[in-house]
Amino acid sequence: MDSQDRSDLNLYSRLSADTQKSAGLESNSVGVSATTATAEAQVFVPNYVENAVVKEYDAESSYNSKVKNRVILLDNPTKDLTEAKERQKKRKRANKSKALTAKEKRALDVYNIPIESRKYELFLPLHELWKGYMEELFGSTNPIAFTQKLLKADFHGAIITVVRSKCPTYVGITGIIAQETENVFKIITPSNALQVIPKANNVFTVPIRNSLFTVHGNQFRYRASQRSSKKFKSKPTVDL
Repeated sequence: MDSQDRSDLNLYSRLSADTQKSAGLESNSVGVSATTATAEAQVFVPNYVENAVVKEYDAESSYNSKVKNRVILLDNPTKDLTEAKERQKKRKRANKSKALTAKEKRALDVYNIPIESRKYELFLPLHELWKGYMEELFGSTNPIAFTQKLLKADFHGAIITVVRSKCPTYVGITGIIAQETENVFKIITPSNALQVIPKANNVFTVPIRNSLFTVHGNQFRYRASQRSSKKFKSKPTVDL
């Protein structure tokens, strides 16, 4: 290969004279040997950066416009944030308390009322709250229309009295409802005693305003949460 063919290997010779001059490359002849081309290639990049790029770069202005008073992420945090969120979710799942089963609640006496708390005067404020709740619920409706609302009402705090029962010992018991389950009323009597009265085969009365409402336990065997969403149908009164 002659010198003319080797000159095609020298890419820098094709640059303009001004560019070659700024890079420190000056060629007086078209024919350049391979050794000369290699030497020129080695010095081209540093000379070009120093003469052409560095002079145009203003460090202070770039710092003020791109760095100063700005938040700069020095690394890609996407993966770290994802892992942190996953760890946080796992901790929440681990710390989230699981609901107790009915057997566990019985074992822990969750629904047990301590003996020292079985005092009638302690439940009188609850009864006053229930009366205010009934006043809002009753409103301006008549007693007949109010019975439908009463079926879905919460009875915690109400004063009830057993007026009829298949078990004669229950008749006449009165007190404030402390707890209501699907099948029983737990009431605190004026003598500071806890009485567990089954709903089945018992008839109760509840005084509200100047009216006395009758509750048939056989038709009232639902939890308070179930009654609030249940649609009741009128049924004939079944004698005990």
